[in-house]
Amino acid sequence: METKTIVSRCSASQCRFNQDQNCTAGQIEVSVSAEKAECLTFSPRAEGAAQQDRAQQ
Repeated sequence: METKTIVSRCSASQCRFNQDQNCTAGQIEVSVSAEKAECLTFSPRAEGAAQQDRAQQ
């Protein structure tokens, strides 16, 4: 049975789905191990977008 939850905050600042620590992906997949949880939906943002975000801060 799949469990659905809401992502309350995303700290992956270099992910293209991250906007002000909010995940904008339609859905995500997460891998969980004893040490950590890893978002498998992570997709690096374009370099130009990362520079623009830093300029706006």
